[in-house]
Amino acid sequence: MSDLFGPASSGAARLDPAQPALASLGSGSKGNGTVVQIGGERLLVDCGFGLRATTERLARLGLRPGDLSAILVSHEHSDHVHGVTMLAQKFDLPVYASHGTLKATRGKLYGTAFNSDQPFMINAVEVLPVTVPHDAREPTQFVFRAGGLAIGVLSDLG
Repeated sequence: MSDLFGPASSGAARLDPAQPALASLGSGSKGNGTVVQIGGERLLVDCGFGLRATTERLARLGLRPGDLSAILVSHEHSDHVHGVTMLAQKFDLPVYASHGTLKATRGKLYGTAFNSDQPFMINAVEVLPVTVPHDAREPTQFVFRAGGLAIGVLSDLG
């Protein structure tokens, strides 16, 4: 994964659409979000920021919310899901979360449930959920595979 970012304009780093990439929108108790670019898809893992903050953070990477292919949710804590529903509804983005995560949100989060022990596809990208120890109902992290490449996202262990 060389040259993750293409040429910057006006000081903003831009994701080069031809390259696999991993970029954090932020990580902490006030919000989490990670963009994974692989196999021609741009996937957002978690969206703990509000709509405006998410849009601004994506813009720093030269992205708009409509450039995303889907949102994947690792677990139900608010710093990971706060902006998911707003972003998904406004930009018609599919949401993926484990059965346990969807159940734990008590109807506040809608999406496609996946089994945490089985891979699934988002277009040409294979998503391998990885169960992790965390104080949530069915927390997962992810490995993404496409075109002979793999990118893993692992956070909130403990």
